[in-house]
Amino acid sequence: MLEAQDFLGGLATTLRGATGAGYDFGPHAYHARNQRVLDMFKEIASDGFPARAKNVRIKFRGKYYKYPLEALDIAKSMSPFLAARAFFDYSLESLRRKLRPRPLVSAEDWVVQAMGRTLYGLFFGPYTTKVWGIPPSQLAASFAQHRIPHISLAKVVLSSLRTGRAKITGSEHRYAPLVIELFYPPKGAGLISERMAERIRRADPRNETRTNTLVTRVEASGDRVTAVWVRRVPSTRKAGQLAQLATGRENDGNPYHGVDAPEERIACDSIVNTAPLPALVDLLGDAASAEAKAAARHLRFRAITIVGLRIKRPKALPAQSIYFTNKTFNRLSETRNYGGSEVCAPDETILLCDITCDVGDEIWTSSAEALGRRCAKELADEGFIKESELAESVVLRATFGYPVYLVGYERAIDTLMSELMRFDNLVTGGRQGLYKYVDMDIASEMGISMGEFLLSGKTKKDVIGGVPYEDRTFA
Repeated sequence: MLEAQDFLGGLATTLRGATGAGYDFGPHAYHARNQRVLDMFKEIASDGFPARAKNVRIKFRGKYYKYPLEALDIAKSMSPFLAARAFFDYSLESLRRKLRPRPLVSAEDWVVQAMGRTLYGLFFGPYTTKVWGIPPSQLAASFAQHRIPHISLAKVVLSSLRTGRAKITGSEHRYAPLVIELFYPPKGAGLISERMAERIRRADPRNETRTNTLVTRVEASGDRVTAVWVRRVPSTRKAGQLAQLATGRENDGNPYHGVDAPEERIACDSIVNTAPLPALVDLLGDAASAEAKAAARHLRFRAITIVGLRIKRPKALPAQSIYFTNKTFNRLSETRNYGGSEVCAPDETILLCDITCDVGDEIWTSSAEALGRRCAKELADEGFIKESELAESVVLRATFGYPVYLVGYERAIDTLMSELMRFDNLVTGGRQGLYKYVDMDIASEMGISMGEFLLSGKTKKDVIGGVPYEDRTFA
């Protein structure tokens, strides 16, 4: 296993600050909807992998509501006039959808058709623009289909008549079904990858997990990969920055630029890739077609900066995570509330502030200290902490936080899926490696699927040749 950082796990890791407190790249809780993955990780974290009821909120129109937003909550936040307008818009779109269906090209098209122009303008349009840095009109409709719950205003009346868990009915979509329980290791999400690495090393003395090792190219002969070339690189930890994840192929934000350590060739029978899909194509060099290289350039990622705060109080938030539309950060999380009870001292707590950004912008270039003070002030303004309670601030950065589903990205994906079908002994998966904005349980399932495929002796054509991209767990 080859990893450019000085730790394993990528975005699913736990890094230690000055006092040993653990900071995750945002909350990485496991869902109960994938039993095979859940059972495996329960066995790995045998000393504790507790379940907590999901408790996520969003501040919307000055009040806190369940997240994802539900129809009844939205209705309660509106004046009678605004609610009537929203329902009229929704009804109009429902009628138009039946009488004169329109092609859905952008995320804006999808949300407006599904929920009406009023709801789009109130929340989904502004929030999506804040998180992704571009308006929904430039994001593909499939982005909204995958990530935005379909809220039916027609369910408001039905929901008001239900009680208990039956009331949780306002949000549904295919790729993120209702989750009511979350699992989290007390020592932090990174426990899983650390223990898996230990198992790899124990299984055979020849097995290696190499850190500080950057892949610089992938060698191929015909339609088979034959070797990877690597070089040693330094840690990206510096001045409050615990990590900066990067592929080494970036024009901007490449922490390995200028590193000239000698290259080493490692022969291989097969390769499992989790690096971003565009980087993989670049690493293949002349083995990749000109069409594939052009398609890879169409894919882009939104960078992310996580600001970790160690706070001198045992608990700060009334929920596991809270989403905001008017703060520097998009999401605020408290690791302890997910079940990470051992990431810091009992009289302290860890807060994580997720900020999407662009490489080189103000957020990306600000120091950990400056971002810590900024976030602490906004938290104090919200009444969660006192600024004087901030004991430590760190940052964790990645140039490839989230795939950006630009309009037309499907054509690029089709080209790349066809190209990768040529290489039976090269598989790619994960959020970055398959360019799918998936959660931890699905990403873990991808890893299992890639391993099973390589052990099966079958060809990609046999296993995934007839499976559409949306349903694939690897390529």
